[in-house]
Amino acid sequence: MRFNPAPPASLRRGTALLEVLLALALFVVAAAIVTSGMSASTDNLDRQRRNTHAANLAATVLAEIQLGIRSTAEAGEQPFAAPFDKWTAELVVTPTETEAGEASGLLRVEVIIRHQESALVRRLAQVIRVPDTSARTAAF
Repeated sequence: MRFNPAPPASLRRGTALLEVLLALALFVVAAAIVTSGMSASTDNLDRQRRNTHAANLAATVLAEIQLGIRSTAEAGEQPFAAPFDKWTAELVVTPTETEAGEASGLLRVEVIIRHQESALVRRLAQVIRVPDTSARTAAF
């Protein structure tokens, strides 16, 4: 049997360099995967935050209508005051009828919230009895 001597030093150095380059390539690939995952997570978090904010604004507009603070006669998109100036609200008001076709005194109010910088649109509808503000102001 013939004994193979140890490989020359230059071959060992070449192997070490190859291992370092392979480890570096694996590290770069892993870092790219982690970075893209974090970016997607941040985007989803921002979308959820805006969606929740839009739902809160829609509920606020409906509450203001029920309290008589906001009128159902407002037409078109209405901007919110600062710090919500990137948001708009639009009302779609439809009177409801009874089964006999008579006015029921209830309104179907749909609030459409839009964000100007993104394609976010949130809708919230509710059937409500709108307070008669003319009778309230006549009493004062």
